[in-house]
Order: sequence, then structure tokens, then C-alpha cells
Amino acid sequence: MTNRFTAVWADNFAQEIAAVDRFLTHFPIVSFDTEFPGFLRNTPRSASDALRYQDLRFNVDSLKLIQLGITLFDDLGNIGGTWEFNFRGFDEETDPHVADSIALLKANGLDLEKFGKFGIDPEVFKEGFAEVLRMHRGRLLWVSFHGLYDSAYVMKLMTRKAMPSSPTEFAAMAGNLFERVCDLKFMAKFYQGLLGGEIGLERMAKILRVQRYGDAHQAGSDSLLTADAFVKMRAQFGLKPGMYEGFLYGLSPKICASSVHRVRAPPGQVILVPVVPTRPVILARRSSYSSRDQSFQSHHQASPMLYPYPSPAPMFMHRPMCIPFHALPQAPPHYQIHM
Repeated sequence: MTNRFTAVWADNFAQEIAAVDRFLTHFPIVSFDTEFPGFLRNTPRSASDALRYQDLRFNVDSLKLIQLGITLFDDLGNIGGTWEFNFRGFDEETDPHVADSIALLKANGLDLEKFGKFGIDPEVFKEGFAEVLRMHRGRLLWVSFHGLYDSAYVMKLMTRKAMPSSPTEFAAMAGNLFERVCDLKFMAKFYQGLLGGEIGLERMAKILRVQRYGDAHQAGSDSLLTADAFVKMRAQFGLKPGMYEGFLYGLSPKICASSVHRVRAPPGQVILVPVVPTRPVILARRSSYSSRDQSFQSHHQASPMLYPYPSPAPMFMHRPMCIPFHALPQAPPHYQIHM
């Protein structure tokens, strides 16, 4: 069903990034997937965490992102839309790649010559998408399947920096960009019938009886399938908001939004502050006020709050969502999938 996907190129990027911004207001869960030119280093299953991360660092630093797919949806599973962002910059003749991986992408419909001519400049994407993320900071949940490499490529795209030197530094950078993450492959480890997490996205979708739209190994289709599988898992197993957040399969440190975000408002103006159930909002004033005015904690109100601002301008602070730690969460009781 091709009408489910919007292909984004250089000529319609401004229009579609504005659409993403609008849709995020009502569909704040982002499932995402990437396509890239393979793995120059293949990591053995038995590899240590340190080796696994160093291989990831080498691969991501050496290769270029080709395509990013995102699907926006809400807590009820309603889909807002799916976008495929197609990037220029990869040259099969001169850039490092794995020939078999490129052949697979071509076999699944990616026209790399078209990408080179009409693709989005990564720097243009970074500037546009960074503004969108800034407007929705503190509201989004990022969902992936085996999303360590997907997250790394998005981090490279948005920071234009090399990968951090250690997994702990990687988790800190990821927390600053994504804030809240959830990985279906990690979640699958805790539920019977999903093979202890040793399973691919296609196999998981078949077990959960989730239908794919579009072609495999295209980022838009994979992101939509990830969204549908996530919704099905939450319904099937009764997952509560916040469960398994902060963990990517293959990465030990937990990913957390560890910084305090401040939003300043000019005197005499009104700011709309979205209430996020998992992120209490604190109102703090910089001068002396009564104890009632000095702080306000939201109690999961259903609608946003409006605050008029006298001078001096007060400051909103989002509390850190969690404290980074290395231990994995305790496994819940196992659930059996009923076929």
C-alpha cells in the first residue's frame, strides 16, 4: 500500500519536515529504521561488550547513511504517517561499503543513482530535523528493533560527530538526543514465544501476526512494521508505559535523559507547556516568592497548562527522567503467546 509512505527528497524536504512537526503534536511515538552500506566488521555473537561497541564505532564512523524511515503513532496505535528520508552523499564507486549489502538494497528497490541526484543533503536534514526535535523535546518516545546501529547512525547524522569512545559515553549522547528509547528485540528477551530475543523483525511480525506493508529492507516499511509490532506487543502482554525504556539490545549502559531542560519565557508573555505524564514539570522562579509560587508539580493533567509570565521571567525545568545505571531490569513473569 504505497499511499502509506511519503518519499522525501531534496525538493519536498521543507514541506514534509513541516508535516512531521505538525503530526508529532498528536503522534509522539517515533519508530525508526535506517539503511546503510553494510558492516565492514561483523561482530561475533560471543563478543564482549567492549568489542561489540568498538566494531559499531568503526562501522558507523566509516560508512554513510543512505535512508532513514520514521513512523509516527500514538498510545492507541493510531498511525499518523510514515516518511522515508533519502540522502545524497553515498557514492558506490568511491565510498566504503559491503557489495552484498548494496546488492540487497538495490534488489529491494533502492535506486542509488537517484539518491545521488535528488537526495537530501545531510546538513540540510540536520538543521531542519533539529528544530523539530527542539520543539517537541521531552515528549517523544523512540522505538526501534535491534536499534543500536539505527540509533548510532541517527546520532551521527544529527551531531555530525564521530562515535563516542565508550559505551557509557554513547549512552549519554543518545540520552541527550533521544531522551526515551525502547527496543523491541530487547523486550522480546522477556516473553516466551519470541525465542529469547534471538529473532529478526520479520519473524517477530509473523509470530505476532502483524502484516507488513511495502518492501523489506526499505526504512519506511521497516519503521511501520516496527510500530505495528510494538503496538501488538503492548496489547498482547499488557505492557505499561515506561516498561523497558532506556535499553538497546547489545548495549549495557542504560540510556537516560540526564540533563535538565530549561524553557525561558519573556516577561508578559504566555508559554504553553505540554504535560508529559512521565516527566513532571517544575515551575521555578529566580527571585523570592511564596513557597506556593516557587514550585509547582504537575499531577498528570490531561491537558496542557498555561502560565502568564510577569517580570522577571520564570523558568520551567523538566526533571531528569531517570538515573543512568548499568543493571538490566528484573524480568517480569513470562507470558506465553497464544497462537
